[in-house]
Amino acid sequence: MAEAAIADNTISLAGVKQDALEAAVHEHARLVYRIAYSVLRNHHDAEDATQETFLRVLRYRRKLEGVDDPKTWLARIAWRVAVERRKHRPEISLNEQEGVDLARQIVSQDASAEQTALGCEMAQLFGSLISALPDQLADALRLSALEELSPGEVAEILEITESSVRSRIFRARQILKEKLVALEKNYGSKR
Repeated sequence: MAEAAIADNTISLAGVKQDALEAAVHEHARLVYRIAYSVLRNHHDAEDATQETFLRVLRYRRKLEGVDDPKTWLARIAWRVAVERRKHRPEISLNEQEGVDLARQIVSQDASAEQTALGCEMAQLFGSLISALPDQLADALRLSALEELSPGEVAEILEITESSVRSRIFRARQILKEKLVALEKNYGSKR
């Protein structure tokens, strides 16, 4: 009879662990995908990284119970998985058209053809400028600006201090500003 009580207790604990895992997946799947996409810049690679992230979470689900902030814990795992995948693939994405397609989806349907074209060009320009930044700066900027994570969350994901995050974001913005000013000057001199 004691064995049955232990078995029932084990089953209920397993159910609680499974419920916590399912809740984490449902609540944070979009965040995990966005982080993977921000690193990999390819829809299919981001989906694969998202699946790998949740496989790792499944493997280490016991740790989920002791985690104070599951969002940051999952974001850190997603970041590591995506960075590992980025290291093992060619530098140039085979499907850069996806960024253009995404920019077109964002643009309002009421926009003129000229506004739509300009929006797509600007999205491509910013994407290429951010990609040209050193990885440390680009990573901090992507997580902060594109994924809208707080400096504290970015610091935990990148495993650096919050002041380093702020410094990297500041430096990345300065470099982008300098490049945009230079582009504007070059464009203005061609007119």
